[in-house]
Amino acid sequence: MVPAESTMAGERARRGPVLVAGAGGFLGRAIVQALVEGGWVARGLTRSPDGLASVERLGGEPVAGDVLDAAVVRAAAAECQAIVHVAANPGDEHGDPELPHRVRVEGCRNLADAARLASVPTLVVGSGYWVYADQPGPIREESRVDPQGESRTNYETELLARTFTDLDVRIVRPGMVYGDGSWLRSTLTALRDHSYRVIGSGSNAWSFVSLPDLGRAFRTVLEAGAPGNVYNVVDDEPRPWGEFAAYLADRIGCDRPASCSTAEAERIYGPVVARHLAAARATSSEKLQRLGWRPVFSNYRPGIDDLLARISPNSDPTRGPPAPR
Repeated sequence: MVPAESTMAGERARRGPVLVAGAGGFLGRAIVQALVEGGWVARGLTRSPDGLASVERLGGEPVAGDVLDAAVVRAAAAECQAIVHVAANPGDEHGDPELPHRVRVEGCRNLADAARLASVPTLVVGSGYWVYADQPGPIREESRVDPQGESRTNYETELLARTFTDLDVRIVRPGMVYGDGSWLRSTLTALRDHSYRVIGSGSNAWSFVSLPDLGRAFRTVLEAGAPGNVYNVVDDEPRPWGEFAAYLADRIGCDRPASCSTAEAERIYGPVVARHLAAARATSSEKLQRLGWRPVFSNYRPGIDDLLARISPNSDPTRGPPAPR
């Protein structure tokens, strides 16, 4: 008789492959790691040499290519059981201003077309909780949306994915994902050079989630989510933005950030980002937790402590202000 443990291990070994578009990015690497830890074959599509090396280091199958190259996407999707779309490109002032939108939306179309051609049943699309309207909370999946700025692109990507009615489409909306990179790195830099500002009292609540918890959430949605559903990914305790910024400053040994008016914030960050920064974002992940997911870090404090103990001091910080998506 085969031991139950051996049978389970065999089942886990047979999982996959899952194509992760954007596997070399901030979210993509965490998703690849979580999938590999769950016994999936994570096929990571990325353009960057560093991203390819990261996918291989994490135990995935690196695939060099661009989500905007339909032929590459079709080849990468062959024999996959699911596709995850977290490919994004922040663009730069010297590049194609439409590139971020194209990577998200046109990339989604390429992935969906490839899924249909290869009979891949499931498409999981990463978005963000910034698509929701400013509201005191708790924000749930059915709460009112009002996407602004970059969030419009994420919401347009969601809407496009939903038009492929022959696919099992699932949407993941993370809160403020903190990890070694992205907005947190730029926040730490701004705190150290005293350029970071909190609007007013900073009493508006945000919801956070650690990067490893986010990766496991994508895996949970893939394994247990329902077709056509949206899932918020946040920890258990929404906390005021100003409190979070002060805690970061204390932990890295610098002055707490000064406050500024809304008008001043609009001059510093631009009107759209300033509105995001001042918005209330207390969000619930109850729906996701009913699938069995639980955050390892129930609030940002132990998560930030753990991160700062591990963070690489030589990593290049993302430039610019922390821009919500």
